[in-house]
Amino acid sequence: MTVLESVVWWTTAVLVVYYLAYNVLYILLVARAGRAITSELAWPATLTRDLTFANPLSPGVSVLVPAHNEEVGILAAVTALLDLRYPTVEIVVVDDGSSDRTAQILTDAFAMTDVDLTTDDRVEQEGATFATLRSRSHPGLVLVRKASVGRRSDAINAALRVATQELVCMIDADSLLESDALLHVVQPFIDDDRVVAAGGVVLPSNGSRVHRGRIVSTRIPRNLVVRTQVLEYLRAFLVGRSGWSSMNGLLIISGAFGLFRREIVVELGGLDPTSLAEDADLVVGIHRMMRDRGEDFRVVFQPEPVCWTEVPATLDVLAKQRKRWSQGLGELLWKYRKMIGNPRYRTLGVLTLPYFVLFEFIGPFIEVAGLAIVVTGFLSGTLPWQMAAMYAGASVLLAALGSLAAVLVEEVSFSRYPRRRDVLSLVTTALLEPFWFHFLHSWWRAVGMVRALRGADSGWGVMTRAGHDEE
Repeated sequence: MTVLESVVWWTTAVLVVYYLAYNVLYILLVARAGRAITSELAWPATLTRDLTFANPLSPGVSVLVPAHNEEVGILAAVTALLDLRYPTVEIVVVDDGSSDRTAQILTDAFAMTDVDLTTDDRVEQEGATFATLRSRSHPGLVLVRKASVGRRSDAINAALRVATQELVCMIDADSLLESDALLHVVQPFIDDDRVVAAGGVVLPSNGSRVHRGRIVSTRIPRNLVVRTQVLEYLRAFLVGRSGWSSMNGLLIISGAFGLFRREIVVELGGLDPTSLAEDADLVVGIHRMMRDRGEDFRVVFQPEPVCWTEVPATLDVLAKQRKRWSQGLGELLWKYRKMIGNPRYRTLGVLTLPYFVLFEFIGPFIEVAGLAIVVTGFLSGTLPWQMAAMYAGASVLLAALGSLAAVLVEEVSFSRYPRRRDVLSLVTTALLEPFWFHFLHSWWRAVGMVRALRGADSGWGVMTRAGHDEE
């Protein structure tokens, strides 16, 4: 064996071990998630939610909605929020320097008038607020208009400064909450006063039909880019977050749908306006603050309530989004580097953060370089076909099995996609994804991580919305 053949052979062997380790850990997460979801669904919760809805002492919720050029979907989103089945809801929409008709649409639709609002100065805000309005027809609806600094977190902080309820729910402006979503996600706070944060499921709404801001018919879209994201979201939420939540090691509550005790967030000073991963930054910051204080707490994930959101429909927009997400994660891991491997921070420190370093930070570089070496070695004849087959099995076959497991968990537990053709479409997508999207996504993630290492600047990003198919 020549030196070149030896290098290619050992590189491939390391890659096989790497992929095996990743997929074995993923399968363990699937098992944890399946057990957690089964336990959650074993208890009939309809009566509990009805009692919460009827109880005027249930904790109030301020829904914080940052909006930047969201004229296409803002009316449907706010209409759905106003119809939420929950006793006390305050809705704070922040028009973050929109150049379209976002603010005008809300002003016209809900008879908004200028008001003075009390602000909590413990939370800093960069972009100046130049107007605060309240709806005459719906007094619980507030609109804050501010100058944009290119950061979603600053818009959230502006909403947090004027929020008045015990709990704050952060969602995206294009998101559509199911009518009982708050009843689901608030319940852990009622059942256990140690709970400081809870997240729900986020799924793509593309292709589904909407009536008055509600999803009335779920469908898997024909667009392969969107279908692949449906699969990704199922893996991330039903498997990843359910699994980590069961160990109280949850690192991310999606910014599209998260609920927090307001006072805890305010004590942290709100969201870090410089962070691209403001959702994960907030959760990790809560872990650090509570552990440093020596206080018992829980950060949980609820697998049943769904927030539907429009996702990128083209590779160009998706690439920009994923590069930004990856850069945000890289910056987050550097910011909280002293927590990595530190037993003081329990599961998050000794399991979650090392996992993200190994498979989310280093992983993209290993996958991109590894693929180039393996393909070159196989085509040049320096890599035996047996080793190439082992690499394909570890990287492609096991990845497809992991995706199929996520589809199985979804269909057995919730069956949100009841049509047989939709389930078949998800299965087909799971089999196709490793051959085209996986390594493309690894490249985007690697680019994002390089940006993080270089300290490159990146803004909120722009996504053109098509809107929902309204009935």
